[in-house]
Amino acid sequence: MNPWTGTRNSRRGPLAVAPAAGAWPGLGHIPALLRSPLDFVTSLASAGDLVEVRFGPLAVYAVTHPDVAQQLLVTRGRDFERGRLFEKMKPFFGDGLVTSSGRVHRRQRRMLQPAFHAERIAGYADAMTGAAESLAGVWRPGQRVALDRFLNELSLDIVTRTLFSTDIGVRAAARIQAALPVLSQGVMVRAMLPDWCGSIPVPPNRRFDEAVSRLRHAIDDVVASYREAGADRGDLLSMLLAARDEDGRGLSDRQIRDHVVTFAIAGIETTGAALAWFFHELARNPEVERRLHAELDDTLGDRPPRADDLPALPFLGRCVTENLRLHSVWLLSRRAVRATKLGDHEIPAGTEIIYSPHALHLDARWFPSPRRFDPDRWLPERSKNVPPGAYIPFSGGAHQCIGRNFALTEMTLAIASISRNWRLRPVPGVRVRPVTRADVHPNQLPMTVHPRRPASRIR
Repeated sequence: MNPWTGTRNSRRGPLAVAPAAGAWPGLGHIPALLRSPLDFVTSLASAGDLVEVRFGPLAVYAVTHPDVAQQLLVTRGRDFERGRLFEKMKPFFGDGLVTSSGRVHRRQRRMLQPAFHAERIAGYADAMTGAAESLAGVWRPGQRVALDRFLNELSLDIVTRTLFSTDIGVRAAARIQAALPVLSQGVMVRAMLPDWCGSIPVPPNRRFDEAVSRLRHAIDDVVASYREAGADRGDLLSMLLAARDEDGRGLSDRQIRDHVVTFAIAGIETTGAALAWFFHELARNPEVERRLHAELDDTLGDRPPRADDLPALPFLGRCVTENLRLHSVWLLSRRAVRATKLGDHEIPAGTEIIYSPHALHLDARWFPSPRRFDPDRWLPERSKNVPPGAYIPFSGGAHQCIGRNFALTEMTLAIASISRNWRLRPVPGVRVRPVTRADVHPNQLPMTVHPRRPASRIR
């Protein structure tokens, strides 16, 4: 039994790979991960395609090459389960799609897939556009806006309109949103530290446990309300309640709660952060902004965007793709369920693997000038040389995010709705820097809003 993880480690013998630099006695690379996580994960590729990292005495192995990432996620994906980071989330986030593996994951994914079919997502498009138009419609020329908070509110509104459709659902969504920042920050810390650290009665642990409790109670209340009403309201929660597997079995209230947690994290925290980074990049790249506004004007004229406009907005699509390259999840994990191979290395069963979409996306071998916001790198003639596994903002293989198309549609419509009417400018002297939680957020994003058309025509 491993005292660091509380689980039995079935791996036999060390892998012959180079260790990452900077390990501390006893703590390994945890200080570097906590102090400067983005710098740490982007430095690993210099040590090799597979690099040993230590969480205290526990050795894990970081994948840094896209060919090896493609093997891990796709070609040999069945040889791996979710792994340590996701396992450490289960006591708080349950056994939904984001944490489950194997047969449990396959059953749940089949049950939930109809909720994310293209026609269903198109049906949510009006709600997505309506939320963006409504919230941005209260802005005034020259107003200073805390854009990161505004975009979290927008993501909350969209989740509320698509996941819930009752007053109790609206109240539950607000309670969920309040708990998410504490959870997304605390779960990464707990994933790296020994299990016993979470039981120490210090303020961060108490705040984390209280946030978990509030989240569960908020979701349990709304699920009970829907069960009692017994009506199909046409929203995602109604679909979860109606979902059946091939044997006719539905989901328990606890399983539904686990899925709602997953949708809330992805739909509020992750999408809100991605949208904030988009407008930050747009304001720093005036030529990109000019081209985007021209495309929106040519395609939309004076009306809000619709789902069927998306194919006619290819430059906006490339901007979204490039934003997700620059600002993506920084750390994910897998565990070998049987002996297998990654690259030139034999991988014993039980081996813990980590990989960083953020680091893969910023590797100059695949993306020249990797920190430059360049949407045209995704033109077909240029992107054809990007190897599989180098761009994985939604992960890949059997565990690719089920909400990928939902999120892309939401982000594209929200950006089009805001940008057709407004130009956003950074506040001089304000430094925007990344903050790592479960994903990567800007620490702040104050911006001033300036109309692109007469106020009487902004709608």
